[in-house]
Amino acid sequence: MGTISGIKSAYPEKTLGVIWIDAHADLHSPYTTPSGNLHGMPLAAVLGTDNLENQINNVDAETKQYWNKLKTIGTSQAKIIAEHLIYFGVRDTELPEENLIAELNIKKYQVEQLRDMGIKSCVQSALQQLEGCDHIYVSFDVDSMDSELISNGTGTPVPKGFNQTEITSLLQEIIASNKVVCLEFVEVNPLLDSQGNRMAEVAFEILDQVTASIETLKSVS
Repeated sequence: MGTISGIKSAYPEKTLGVIWIDAHADLHSPYTTPSGNLHGMPLAAVLGTDNLENQINNVDAETKQYWNKLKTIGTSQAKIIAEHLIYFGVRDTELPEENLIAELNIKKYQVEQLRDMGIKSCVQSALQQLEGCDHIYVSFDVDSMDSELISNGTGTPVPKGFNQTEITSLLQEIIASNKVVCLEFVEVNPLLDSQGNRMAEVAFEILDQVTASIETLKSVS
């Protein structure tokens, strides 16, 4: 929420696309959240939506006030439009999110779809959709990976996700677009890791390979 708002503040005249690699849609608002966790709301905030059509909560005046402040960090306008948001790996959602994804026609690439179509093909399709964007922000949540295959060292682990090689290739293909203005790795939690520090180790290995790709791209540019 803060990072996307910061990018938009730094480049107010530029069009921003978002690639969200995550097990979760993070598209709730205070009106729809079943948990109340703010980390499930960033995309609703930057899209500037309350999703009142799917409201399940009565929200008090103070919460409304803070939520409206969060939606307008940096600028009073929405930071992105739904057409410029693309999901990879989302598979653990609630009905209000699913309804909003369908209503806004937000593009999703499921894990099996990526395997069937191939990583390069899916990324090319995603980049074509974001062709009109000047910059791309990428959020990689480690829970997009298979918790049973990798580790449960994250706040909300979900099985049947990507493997390490798939994530590395996915990020490298996106980086190759030369449009990525920010890449975030999020939600590594060693305190929850039943395999020592396995999730952090895997995340670092991915980061190391992706950083090498960024350096190569910079040297060519």
